[in-house]
Amino acid sequence: MTGATQRGVTANPDGAARDSASNDQTEAADRSNWKGRFMSNGLYTDFDSYRVVTREEVDEVLRSGIVAVDTNVLLSLYRYNEATVNDLLRLLGQLGDRLFVPNQVLREFWRNRQSVLGSPLAANRDLGAALAKNAASSRDAVTRWAKSLALDAEFRDGLLERVADFYTDLAAQTQSNGALRVQAGTPTAEDPVLQRLERILEGRVGVALPVDRWKEAVAEGNRRVVAEEPPGYRDDDKLGGESEEEAAGDYLVWRQLMDQSAAQGLDLILVTSDTKEDWWEKAREVNVGPRRELLDEFRSETSRRVHFLEPADFLDRAPVLKVQVRRSSVEDVERVRDSVAAWDGDNVLAVLDRLDQEGAVQASVIREAAAAGGRISRQRVYELDGREGNRLLTSFTRPVRRITRELQAEGVLPEGLPPLLSSHYESGVKTTHFVIPSAASEILATG
Repeated sequence: MTGATQRGVTANPDGAARDSASNDQTEAADRSNWKGRFMSNGLYTDFDSYRVVTREEVDEVLRSGIVAVDTNVLLSLYRYNEATVNDLLRLLGQLGDRLFVPNQVLREFWRNRQSVLGSPLAANRDLGAALAKNAASSRDAVTRWAKSLALDAEFRDGLLERVADFYTDLAAQTQSNGALRVQAGTPTAEDPVLQRLERILEGRVGVALPVDRWKEAVAEGNRRVVAEEPPGYRDDDKLGGESEEEAAGDYLVWRQLMDQSAAQGLDLILVTSDTKEDWWEKAREVNVGPRRELLDEFRSETSRRVHFLEPADFLDRAPVLKVQVRRSSVEDVERVRDSVAAWDGDNVLAVLDRLDQEGAVQASVIREAAAAGGRISRQRVYELDGREGNRLLTSFTRPVRRITRELQAEGVLPEGLPPLLSSHYESGVKTTHFVIPSAASEILATG
């Protein structure tokens, strides 16, 4: 007999089985609860910002979500040809109440409109000067050639007359086709772009932030610029500008976009020409979509998703909204996007001279980058600048951008030049190296 039987306890095999089954059930429940607490996520849970969306997903937002436009899109209406303007405005009008323009976008539009109206005038002036210079060079070349061959004076004069006629006709055609539809002094009531925008944007422009929220947003925007946090930290050269919110402008737009999406409970598309890395996630210079930090913030603030489209891509998707646009309009938008002026010897030297006058180390960085084929490492910049390696290179390119803008305002440099010195990021927000345009590199490398 067992001790249990001796104490009057009867063995019960069925009860033992029940106890074992109960224990198994308890353990299974514990495992299930543990799994529920620690293993309930999937591939994209908490990592949705890494997901690259399909074209169909963006098209669906285009059909049913909010579509906002950035300042650069509105200002470019003065850069496109008339057919492109008509197509873009028809497409915006088709959006109806789903079109949204942040108050900050319109604020910046009015602030910059006059200077944009002046840009084509400067382009026409630059072209006229270039043609006159080439005409003089051609006349001199013909004269020297005729003299070296002892050609008849009458024959020489005939050639010179043909050269003069060619350049006169070319100048007349370019100045005629390049004439502005709107000039800086044109009354706003007679501006065809403003006339159509007034109808399309009625009731679709966001209200200004209350004063207290506006001040908070400006402070946050400026903080992000200094800390190199998106969006807008590439506007660091605007810190301390004429208006206190100038450098914070991108964040103010961003704040108003999030507010609108949260209020309507809809996904949002931003149509923008700004393709800098403080807005876009890039892979080998290809724009993949909004930066992951922005996607995460937008999701956290609104429970929705944001998408970016460049204007050419927006026009290309016009059939989604049942609007037909000309292929030439897409090409015209791409032309404006790609119409970047090139650096020449006089322009590069003008910036370097101004930097040298200020004793700015950036002049040495640019020259050394040119000698190295257009690129200079972060570490070498630290050495030239004499700063410790653990200090950030925040705003290092600001003096170059500031001087470039000053010389453009003085009429020394043309508009549309690419940055003479720009920072590049191979990962994260820490600068890995700096580059200068290939044209500037060739100019300086060849002396």
